Amino acid sequence: MSIKLRDLIRNVRACKTAAEERAVIAKESALIRTAFKDNDKQYRHRNVAKLLFIHMLGYPSHFGQMECLKLIAANNFSEKRIGYLGLMLLLTDQEEVLTLVTNSLKNDLNHVNPFVVGLSLTAVGNIASPDMARDLITDIDKHLKSDNHFLRKKAALACIRVFRQVPELVEDFVEPILDLLRSKNHAVLLTGVQLIVDLLTIDRDVHGAYFKGIVPALVRELRNLLSNNYTPEYDVSGIVDPFLQVNILSCLRLLGRDNEDASEAMNDVLAQVATNTETSKNAGNAILYECVSTIMSIQSESGLKVLAINILGRFLLNRDNNIRYVALNTLSKVIAEDAPAVQRHRNTIVDCLKDPDLSIRQRALELIYALVNESNIQALAREMLNYLVVSPLDQKPALCSRIA
Repeated sequence: MSIKLRDLIRNVRACKTAAEERAVIAKESALIRTAFKDNDKQYRHRNVAKLLFIHMLGYPSHFGQMECLKLIAANNFSEKRIGYLGLMLLLTDQEEVLTLVTNSLKNDLNHVNPFVVGLSLTAVGNIASPDMARDLITDIDKHLKSDNHFLRKKAALACIRVFRQVPELVEDFVEPILDLLRSKNHAVLLTGVQLIVDLLTIDRDVHGAYFKGIVPALVRELRNLLSNNYTPEYDVSGIVDPFLQVNILSCLRLLGRDNEDASEAMNDVLAQVATNTETSKNAGNAILYECVSTIMSIQSESGLKVLAINILGRFLLNRDNNIRYVALNTLSKVIAEDAPAVQRHRNTIVDCLKDPDLSIRQRALELIYALVNESNIQALAREMLNYLVVSPLDQKPALCSRIA
């Protein structure tokens, strides 16, 4: 009999060479294959779990696909869970396996246990083929309109995969999708917004027409999130549901691009987000970054764009290198739109050349190249010459050619 999963993990971690690890995996894989051939039902879920670990290490594991189907057909929830997880990881788009699993998915989509239904919806969202999507769309639609918030959010996420596989189905689901935005449950609302974001990303010209009227509703919801008091269920570092706020801002960005009326409708709330969001926590910085991206992507007012660039300037003063890198990267993209506003932060950008992090220095250098003009060329050239002295050897040739 083969060993337990935790024992396999312990044995692999104890290996001192790659050859030792291969030997341990080969031995265990052989035992698992034998157990599968002997139709060992008692330890099937354990063997599939070990096979998933072996798969994560990069070793062959395709021979476990049919065993995953057997676990999915089991009545025990824990076995179903391992089966679905195995199928999502081990599946290699074989039509035969997809055809066999469709019937099990259909049965589980109509199961009395909502957690089993949730497993099947998650699987659909990960592995659905065009044919499977067409076969199961009626059952998914039923859960999209369910009173159970858990199933509604799962169905909405499954629809992302379904609509990518079969785009022509979107037109029939516009009203149920819009109904997700009317939910008071944040999880349902979040998945509804994410579904719309994905549809707009796939084809904004076609799908944008279906959702152009939702801007006022999104603005209202975002304003409610900003004005809400402390709510423990959705609070992250003192900010109400930053995940939902970021998703709404992403959706507004896609809806406002090249749309003057939509842009005008969201200007006020974007200014409110930009001025009222707490910057001392990462959650707040994530919201502000998304807000800046939205402001710079839509037809926003000039004062709002200056405010967005000033936020990026504040990011440059942050201790977190990730935030500083993002700020430099974004400033490089927006400098063409408002160079004078970026020029105001020139000294802070130049200071980034002294940062210990090489990636920060490289980004700052690229931004400085873009900032150079007739009025500042002497000052910036001097800074680049100073950096040339301490720059890595592989950077010196490119830097010299730029200065020359």
